[in-house]
Amino acid sequence: MLDLSAMLQPGLSAEVKKTVDLDDTAGTSSPYLNQYLSTSACAALAVSASMAATEGRLPEGYLSVGRRLDLEHDAPAMIGTTVIVKATLREVRGNRLLFDVLGSDALGVIFKGVNERVVVNRIGLEERGTERAQQLKALREKL
Repeated sequence: MLDLSAMLQPGLSAEVKKTVDLDDTAGTSSPYLNQYLSTSACAALAVSASMAATEGRLPEGYLSVGRRLDLEHDAPAMIGTTVIVKATLREVRGNRLLFDVLGSDALGVIFKGVNERVVVNRIGLEERGTERAQQLKALREKL
């Protein structure tokens, strides 16, 4: 089994910076929200920061995939606002990584949360995905 604690220690962190633009809003869901950072964009930024923290630190053929994301979106951020998102590794549990994520602008916290990721072998992931797709295809053919 892969020993991640030898490669990744709590406290490891990474930041991503993003200036909110139209693609980051919920404007397609509601015309009243077309100028504000959407919760789904916050989630994407949280995942990006967490992935950046392990970039280049996992062995060849391994990657992290999302398992759980718990997010609290506390303050609005409008188009043009620069948001900095920091993910900090809190804990390594076997092949699971728990990141504390904080998104803020110059005035303070916009969102915070926890992103749990699982480190997997890329080939094994592809095999499991292909097997599941074949099972679904066989089920559709029966119906």
